[in-house]
Amino acid sequence: MGATGQPAGSAGRSAGTGGSGSRFGRWWDTSRNAVFAVFGTGAVICAGFMEVVDRSIQIPLLAALVVLALAGLSSIFRARTYARLAAAVWAWVRGHRILVIGAGALALSLGVGGAVMVASGQSCEDATEVAVMVPEYGAPGFAAAADAFEQDSTTPFACPRYHVTTFGVGWPALRAAFASGWGDASAEDDEAAPVLGPRPAVWIAESRAQADIVASEALTQDVTISGRTLVAGSPLVLAVPEAHAKTLRATIRSDDTAKELIAAAGTAGLSVVRANPDTSFAAALHTVGLYGDSDGIPSGGSDAESLELDLGHALEQAGLPLGTDGALLCRLRELSTAEPPRVAVLTTERAMLDGGAACPASSGADDAGTLVPFYPGSPLGLDYTAVRLDWAEEESAGRRAEAAEAFVEWLGTTEGQTVLDREAKVRGLAGRPPSGDDGPLPGLQGAPVVEPGASVVAYTRVLSTEERYRTARRPARVLVLVDSSASMGRPADGDRKRIDVARRGVLGALGHLSGSDQVGVWRFSGAATSSPQELLGLTSSQTAQGEAPEHLGRLRPSGYTPLYDAIDAGTSHLIELDTGAAARRPLTALVVLTDGENRPGRGAGADLSASDLIGSARAAADSGVRVYVVAVGEASCQVSDLQQIAAEWDGECWDSSFGELESTLGSLFGQLGGR
Repeated sequence: MGATGQPAGSAGRSAGTGGSGSRFGRWWDTSRNAVFAVFGTGAVICAGFMEVVDRSIQIPLLAALVVLALAGLSSIFRARTYARLAAAVWAWVRGHRILVIGAGALALSLGVGGAVMVASGQSCEDATEVAVMVPEYGAPGFAAAADAFEQDSTTPFACPRYHVTTFGVGWPALRAAFASGWGDASAEDDEAAPVLGPRPAVWIAESRAQADIVASEALTQDVTISGRTLVAGSPLVLAVPEAHAKTLRATIRSDDTAKELIAAAGTAGLSVVRANPDTSFAAALHTVGLYGDSDGIPSGGSDAESLELDLGHALEQAGLPLGTDGALLCRLRELSTAEPPRVAVLTTERAMLDGGAACPASSGADDAGTLVPFYPGSPLGLDYTAVRLDWAEEESAGRRAEAAEAFVEWLGTTEGQTVLDREAKVRGLAGRPPSGDDGPLPGLQGAPVVEPGASVVAYTRVLSTEERYRTARRPARVLVLVDSSASMGRPADGDRKRIDVARRGVLGALGHLSGSDQVGVWRFSGAATSSPQELLGLTSSQTAQGEAPEHLGRLRPSGYTPLYDAIDAGTSHLIELDTGAAARRPLTALVVLTDGENRPGRGAGADLSASDLIGSARAAADSGVRVYVVAVGEASCQVSDLQQIAAEWDGECWDSSFGELESTLGSLFGQLGGR
């Protein structure tokens, strides 16, 4: 033993350890503040990045923050391990019980207060507002994509970065809106087109050609296009009821062109139908292919006129409406409860898939309404393009532009493409058919891969085909029935009466008819025995535009609303006029503008019912007369028999407000007159 009474070996080990420990201890005493500062700074940096990084990085960043915080805390105490740290902390807590209890109570109160602030939304900044304009037909699917983008673009504390507003607009209406500066409220011209929605930062165009057309003919100095990005597509197809598809499939080849498919459909006893090219851009693209030969050279004008006659008569014979793809496909579904009509529809894959979802619940049975697509060998299609728009003198333009760019970029991500595939039923950039949980949707098994934008039509060719269609289309014969009952004398909006709004709407609508069209105007009011009355007999549209203001100016609201008697008289008159051969029959339509239900008073014609008009429609199924009803005020397509009456007469019922009446009538007459 040594002098101290310890074994010599133990003394040596103690000395060695003590020497090393004293050197570390001295370093620790002088450097622990620096160590604490380094680790603490690292933890603060991690906390700062938590605000901006994606969710996938937040968890490892949180773990790093905890490690750095613990390491920094360990430097405060004279302890080399976490075990000693824990013992030191516990000893300190036991010696300062009152302080710990007070600090705990303070932390709890602060936590509750913070939770209340978060719950009241005080911790979130206002989300950037982004308006997105989407195609009117299929708008719910694109709205679902916008909702998914919102949910995928939140801060780590679940605060929304963006608030996206989507609204659907038809092709003719948006062209007019862009041309008018989007309904500039500061314009002195009170006839400017109405605002269709907020000024969009992003426009999901059905094709790049649409954006090019708007840029070439309609953009004002208030808006510029800052970018075009392809996001999805949908090929053009010939859709055939499943009951008739087998017959057609046996006569075609996989590389048949669109014209060869149409010829084969005729051989199989199927009439080919198409929506109106003036209201459906898909129909306009189909028309580009129909008017051109295999080399893309337009065929003769007489061929185009013959084609339009055949397409128009096929719609009438099948009892299908003239208008959008959605209206046509919904009516086809209604007629397919038993044996589907023998027709083949020129439409898009997306419209074919979405037709059932867009129709009323009372439409035909699911199985009977199933359509099978046939794809041309070199297909055209819609190439959905996200168009970014910059508006002059707009507040928060920088933030809105950044949000618009973020949305467009997101549409190209895996998440965005999946939502477009599942919800909008369009093809992603890979060109694969839309799918569900179990693979391709029904009817698309074995469908070819078609990459969006693989075959694009130049916008100049679309415009030239549009002009040729207006020359080749059938002339229209339109009789307008204007409700002049007592209720039309009520205020509509501001200082205007309902009859004044109706008068202006009808006069504006006449401008959509061309020189080859005829139009007449009747009024109906009072008792059925004295109504309707002729204001302007059928005459050329140019003559009508000159004379109609005087005749409509004499309208004085009074009396009952003999609505059904007026419809019966108008349809009977138009049927009697058609004495020529069916092959030369014009597009014949009765347009009824009313603000109320049928209130005929007494006398002859007062006992007419909706069932009588439906029976008359079925008896005159080959007449070619269509009935369109525009319902305003108390009238409604949804809660009356007007929708069924119009459908049985191969037309449509359109609900409108008085503020939108001019636009509604303009859209309707645009279908009939093609302008």
